[in-house]
Formats: sequence, C-alpha cells, structure tokens
Amino acid sequence: MQAILNISLKDIKSNWVALNNASNGKAAAVIKANSYGVGMIKVAKTLMKAGCNYFYVANLNEGIQLREEIKCKDIKIAIFEGFFKGGEQTYVKYKLTPIINNLDQLVNLKKLIAQGYKIKAILNIDTGMNRLGFSQSEISLLLSNKELLNFIEWDFIMSHLANAHQIKDKENFKQLDKILQFSKIIPNIKLSLANSGGILLGSKFCLDQTRPGIGLYGIDNFGNNIELNSKSLKFPLSLYGPVIQVRDVNVDEKVSYGGIDITKRKSKLATIGIGYADGWLRLLKPNSSFLIKRKKCSIIGNVTMDSFVLDVTNLKEKQLKEGEYLCLLDNTNIKNILNKLDLISYELLTLMGSRLLRKYN
Repeated sequence: MQAILNISLKDIKSNWVALNNASNGKAAAVIKANSYGVGMIKVAKTLMKAGCNYFYVANLNEGIQLREEIKCKDIKIAIFEGFFKGGEQTYVKYKLTPIINNLDQLVNLKKLIAQGYKIKAILNIDTGMNRLGFSQSEISLLLSNKELLNFIEWDFIMSHLANAHQIKDKENFKQLDKILQFSKIIPNIKLSLANSGGILLGSKFCLDQTRPGIGLYGIDNFGNNIELNSKSLKFPLSLYGPVIQVRDVNVDEKVSYGGIDITKRKSKLATIGIGYADGWLRLLKPNSSFLIKRKKCSIIGNVTMDSFVLDVTNLKEKQLKEGEYLCLLDNTNIKNILNKLDLISYELLTLMGSRLLRKYN
C-alpha cells in the first residue's frame, strides 16, 4: 500500500491566474525541483493552458527534461544555475535561456555568439543577497564598461529579493532601487525582481516579469495562505497515509525504536505506512496531531523510514481498519505542522518522496 499525494491542478492553475493578475499579466512560473515536488511536467502543461509561457528551472538537466517533454517551441525556459563551459551547445540545441551570473559567464556567452550562434540571455545582478549574480565589483565594472554588454540580446535583467516575506523591510526597496538604477545601462531593457512574496509587495515590484514559485501552491514560507485582492489562494495538496496495522497495547509498553514513548494507559495503536523516506520527517512529530473521526490522535514513538505509530485510543467505538487511509496534511493543518519548527514550506514540499503515489485531478 502506498501513501497518496492528491494534487489539484485546477487549484494550481487558479493560483497562478491570481498571481498573474496581481503581476499586471506578467507572471512567469518557477517549477524547479520537480515543481517543488508536485510534478514539473504536469504543472507546466497546466500553466501553459492558463497562458504561462515562461518557466524557470534550476539546472540544465531540468531544462532538457522540460523541453523534451513539453512539445512546444514557443515557451521559454531559463536556467538559474548559470552558463558554464561545456554546456554551451546544450543551450543552443534545446533553446534554453542562460542566466548570466558573473563576468566569466558573460565572456563565455560572448564567445558563443561570436561563433554565429543566436541565443537570448538574462543578466542576473546581485542587489543584496550574496548568492547568485554579478557581485558589486563586477557591477561597477559593467557600469564603467558598458560595451561588455553589447552584441548580446538580453531578455531581462533580473535580481532576487532577500526579504520579500517581510513586507515592511526597507531592504526590499533598496534592492528595487538598485536594479532600477542599474537598468539605465541598457536602454529599454525589461526587468524581473519579484518572487511570490515580491508580488505581495505591490505593483511597483512586479516590473516587467514576476517569478512565483511557492505561490503556485497558495502558501508562503510558513504555510500561511496567501491573500490576494481579499481572497485566499488554495493549497492544492492533500497527503494520505494507509493504516497497515492496528493493535492493542497494555499500559507501560515502549513504542517504536528506542522506546522514547511509553503508553500511559491501555492503548490502541495504528501503524501508518509513511515515513521519512516519503518526506514525513521525524521532526514533524511534535506538531503532528490529527482529527480522525473528530477525535484528536497523536504520533507516539519515533517516525521511522517507512512508518509511524498513531495513538488512536480516543476513537473508542469508532475503530480504524487496516487498509483505511488517513489525511495527514492539507490546507487545514499545514500551518500548524510547520509552526515553531526549523522547517519551511519549501522544504516540506520538495522532500515529498518518489514513493508517494501522486494522483492529479
């Protein structure tokens, strides 16, 4: 029996449409890491039907997979990792858009263009995150040597907000000002800055393109539903685990590896067939209590690789049966599960394992 991840493509589409409307009709979509564990190809095809034609992925392998499985030449696929020697012809063959993150990559791109290849690119400048993009010293070099950017057809200048989830953080406005000032180096260039959180900062941050990622799933870093125009976006996922065994246990019995929990009463325990190999992590235990048939049930003992034990004593006459499925995660509890844990929604979603049976509707 497999745990099941139900995925509403309809809700993902609806979320993107709302984000696109808030972006003045200029939203792309970030679908890296298998679209945050949801399914890159399924999500891409769904968003294409909604009008999305620009996608961002992490690396060349993701770009190749997307291009090969999406039989459409009109969509653009940009690669976050950068433009490295040895991969030049792959960009050309699969019509991928490189994101140029430093001076060496810029030189490499110019060499390719000098050979007669036509390729559009995105210029990424670091405006305060110190992760990817041209450093401040490289930016200064470009500002005093504008000819370095000649002969390249730029799709966008981009940067990435470091604190978009903090709406009142002044750093957001400093980053916006930096990309606007730098953009004067290339006349009529388009700009891309806002991620999901950046869209919520207002239209001035949306510029010429936004790049929603986690927002496709209706939530922010901490599992809160995103509010746009007085409406909540929808969390489109629900995770179900199968009951693979039910047993009666006496008082003072140790449960699972290490016996970290001991029964304080005669108990009925159900073993649920999902564990950390499926993305149901050990650290989720403190916040993982579930309302099953309107009765609160909590994990007892450690979460293991393939299963965990649930104390279902409170169900009393409403007994669970082996083969029954329980809802472990959905829009009603994701915020509480993440609460006060050193874990964000991005991690929880991307860690959902390949053993989960993904059902799309």
